[in-house]
Amino acid sequence: MTADQFHRSHPICDLLGINLTHPRFLLDHIDLGQRQHTTCRGDFVKLKEWGLSVVMCKGGPAQYDGNFAGLWKSQPEWREGRPDPEPMFLSGSIKSPTQLVLAVLDRFLGDVEAHPDKVLLVHRAADLDRARAQDKLALLMGANRSDWFGDSPGVLRMFARLGLRMITLGQSGRELGYDASDEVRSGGRMTTLGLRMIREMNRAGILIDLAHTNEVCALDIIENSASPVIDSHSNPQVLEPSPRNTSDAVMKALAARGGLLGIMPPISRPAGEQPYQGVPADQLARTIGYLRYAVDLMGVEGVGIGTHFNSAVFPYLTEGLLDAGFSEADAALILGGNYLRLLRQVLPA
Repeated sequence: MTADQFHRSHPICDLLGINLTHPRFLLDHIDLGQRQHTTCRGDFVKLKEWGLSVVMCKGGPAQYDGNFAGLWKSQPEWREGRPDPEPMFLSGSIKSPTQLVLAVLDRFLGDVEAHPDKVLLVHRAADLDRARAQDKLALLMGANRSDWFGDSPGVLRMFARLGLRMITLGQSGRELGYDASDEVRSGGRMTTLGLRMIREMNRAGILIDLAHTNEVCALDIIENSASPVIDSHSNPQVLEPSPRNTSDAVMKALAARGGLLGIMPPISRPAGEQPYQGVPADQLARTIGYLRYAVDLMGVEGVGIGTHFNSAVFPYLTEGLLDAGFSEADAALILGGNYLRLLRQVLPA
């Protein structure tokens, strides 16, 4: 069976597929609804061509000043965007993290609203079925970090009303409620405020993402969340030693509570982010090794794929899994079925 045949028969999901804080989007305002044939970065058209059914798109508090904008155009990853993109902000005044997240997500929602023939934004579990019935790409909107909603349940609820469906709780250091992987001196467990906000995310139907949290904090979140949680883009720490990756203890705890680890394929983008002409055999083999280890430890129901904004590798991953001896049923769970099961548990009905 070819990857194309497999993708026509089974839903394919990327736990982390579009980077909404990339300068190509925030500075040049690339139109995500138009096919960009010169880059391996995903857009609505190419994601569908690669066989994707469901994609998480994640933003966060990001801002680029004029100095960076000038440097960006000299980088090999730069592609020409819209001829006269609207600036995200009209002055140089200092922005709060909440303003930054709102501006980033507004830009994304504008592209979604401009292309209703191609995509459907998922607010509720039923939208997953609507998108498939209408042959549209189902998009979920996520955000990075937690400092932008801080200690306000109301701010969190307002973003949920806008359609926010995942939060990666930390990125680096200590935030109000949670500790990232590079913060180990504190002891790591959630604060009382963090526990309160976890419960609010559960009530609001927001998927909790452990990526970047340290082991102690991750285990605490798994234990206290009323809904299953995910680690959207990490690899087994025993195979790729780094505090940023996921320990066996966290992997087992995730699986025991119905959660999901999104393996992040260690496949390098081509120079200058040109389109893929193939992937290195050793990198594909390493990815399959990570997947096999996770399946052996967690069970096949606990494993998915979070490419970290590299969805173009999915056709190669599909063929790699099948060539490595994974059954069609198990490959279908890893490549999308497990994520859909979890989303139906967490999202509003």
